[in-house]
Amino acid sequence: MSKKTREILSQLTLEEKCSLCAQADGSFGRIPRLNLKGSVPQDNPRGGEDYFRTGRPVEGDGKYHPVAFPSDACLAMSWDEELACETGAYFAQECRANPDLINWLFRPGVNIKRSPLCGRNFEYFSEDPVLAGELAGSYIQGLQENGVAATLKHYICNNQEFERMTTNSIVSERALREIYLRAFEIAIQKGNPLSIMSSYNQVNGEWVNSNQHICDLLRKDLGYEGVVVSDFAAVHRNKIAAHNCGMMDIELAPVDVHSDELLEAVKAGKVKEETIDAGLERVLDLVDRLYATTPAEADMEVLHEAACRTAEQCIVLLQNNGILPLSKKQENLLVVGGLAENPSYMGGGSGHMNGYKVETYLDVIRAVVPEAAYEPGYQLVEKMHPVEPGVPELISSAVKAAEKADKVIVFAGLGYCYESEGYDRKDIQLPEGQKLLLDELVKVNSNVILVLSCASVLDITPWADKVAAVVYNSLGGEAVAPATVNVIFGDAEPGGRLAESWPVAEGHMPAYMNFTRECQDKPDVMYGEDIYVGYRWYEKRGLPVLYPFGHGLSYTEFEIGKPSVSKSDITPEDTLEVTVPVKNTGSRAGSQVIQLYVSHDTESACDRPVKALKAFAKVRLEPGESKELTIKLDRKAFEYFSVNLNRWIVENGGYTLHIGISTADILYRVPVLISGGEAGFLYTEMTPLTWFMASEKFFRILGENFPPEVSGMMDRNAGGWADLLSPLPFYKTTEPYMGTAMFTREQADFILKKMNEQ
Repeated sequence: MSKKTREILSQLTLEEKCSLCAQADGSFGRIPRLNLKGSVPQDNPRGGEDYFRTGRPVEGDGKYHPVAFPSDACLAMSWDEELACETGAYFAQECRANPDLINWLFRPGVNIKRSPLCGRNFEYFSEDPVLAGELAGSYIQGLQENGVAATLKHYICNNQEFERMTTNSIVSERALREIYLRAFEIAIQKGNPLSIMSSYNQVNGEWVNSNQHICDLLRKDLGYEGVVVSDFAAVHRNKIAAHNCGMMDIELAPVDVHSDELLEAVKAGKVKEETIDAGLERVLDLVDRLYATTPAEADMEVLHEAACRTAEQCIVLLQNNGILPLSKKQENLLVVGGLAENPSYMGGGSGHMNGYKVETYLDVIRAVVPEAAYEPGYQLVEKMHPVEPGVPELISSAVKAAEKADKVIVFAGLGYCYESEGYDRKDIQLPEGQKLLLDELVKVNSNVILVLSCASVLDITPWADKVAAVVYNSLGGEAVAPATVNVIFGDAEPGGRLAESWPVAEGHMPAYMNFTRECQDKPDVMYGEDIYVGYRWYEKRGLPVLYPFGHGLSYTEFEIGKPSVSKSDITPEDTLEVTVPVKNTGSRAGSQVIQLYVSHDTESACDRPVKALKAFAKVRLEPGESKELTIKLDRKAFEYFSVNLNRWIVENGGYTLHIGISTADILYRVPVLISGGEAGFLYTEMTPLTWFMASEKFFRILGENFPPEVSGMMDRNAGGWADLLSPLPFYKTTEPYMGTAMFTREQADFILKKMNEQ
């Protein structure tokens, strides 16, 4: 606690202390009689009241128009930590241009993309916690190094918008730790956000704000010491419990909603004044830090150009038969799609930005190819719950134009407000009018270039093998049009790689049966896929995908040399260094993302993914240039959370490092042996005999210490006694169920001791 905070606390009345635990006049920590201005949070730079797009910016329209950088979903596809940090710094520049309006940003969101249907996916990074956490941590660094507080959100297991304020997320402890908490852990340790926003939902039967276990994970396990603010109106009838559990400091709600109840509770002894003081120390320290930052002007044109460069590095070239990049000397170029005139660049809700200068694809293309023809092709609908039917006249006109065109660029995807805070998508389908249009276009022209705009997955399986190229630009911010056109015509490289898997069918999605999308008597949200989110699910089940996690093509070619490791036999406490040589063997500058996945290949106490991302590195190279990338792995790359022992475990045995450029394109597999690890499972007399029979170690113990027939009787493949009684607890082997006991009690104790030895 700073000296200034200590002095302020000593002057506050109890009424003022309670008032500081909620929002007053749009700020936190504001006490006029002490000349304390407080901190001003917003969802977006230059203010966040205007959540919904009103069309292209108009000067003097009374709306805020910050430079709309690519959404977090788009930024994630850069796989670029430096770019994420720069983006945070650019946001900070805009905020600091008017610190009385904003000095505390409610960004970034690090919730896992459990399902492509979540309406708020445009604010989230990835289906993978390592990628999400690393990029969010870098983003936070960029914000806070430039004097603006970041807010990591939404803590935790808030992975859908439907009934988000009342649902109960039922999630296993292992999935909670390995998937959902891990992303927060990485971002906190890397970026040290000044604040965290708690989510609306319950987790395993208790509201997040007053859930002692969830609080302890944050405050104790992760050691987080910053401010925790609730999401808007997220504290229900548990305000007292929320303060007492030790997590929440501020409710994002008007003072009258929160402070009166809190004041009465303190007076009645239900909440200790010291508890309120502890939270206010964090709040006032944050306020003091923010107002120590010097205001600075922001050049909006410079920021707009930066937004364009950023979007270029996020655009993914999903497929290309050689048609791209296009030559600028195009004589019969046709542009199709309502999105060409009205680009979808940002999602809806509190994360939306109106944009400083939103350019259209059609205008930018015609600046390159003035004679380019245009057909709308479909009726673009923008409203809260869109219905976009096919219009026969528009389809017919576009098809006639396509018959005469040399090349056709089709802009498809989801218009504004298909993806938004407050509700979820109903499916992963293209709007009906666009599907009908594509059906006809690919019949008459083989040079169709499909450009997709959406925050998450779309099912384009029917047309994927019928179009010449597919470009995915996500929701790429206000400069998505020039960035995309630069990539199409070769003025920029497609620098992006997928941050989530694209399935071939909606029914293959991990949470398909457990993602509630409509009102029903089902308050619990079952996280039935457990740790198998995203690519973990598809690989474990052997399901094909249209485009794998990490996938993205380039305009140049790379030679990735054989990796070397600092050592191949390690302990859990060692740091392993993996060096990968990369060379650009093509004729253009370009970038490549080296992805490192880990699998555990020997006997394990639990089910493990086929492989899981543990580290990555992006490199940009000129033609002929080479670099060596060094990637470090510590124990977190090899551990899993043991529910049985309630702690993180690194097991002994063989592991494989998978080095590649997507989950489906692994170039090298490097074996690593870990010794000195821990047993992930403690065998007891109540452990089912099945667990023993599944262990090679058990049969080694029997073979070394008992007659051969004992091992034979324990072999489930032989059927009979072992097959019938395998579900019984181990101690039952000391009782005479088959006329004679299998083991004496001394022998059973000996086996247990041996099984639990390292």
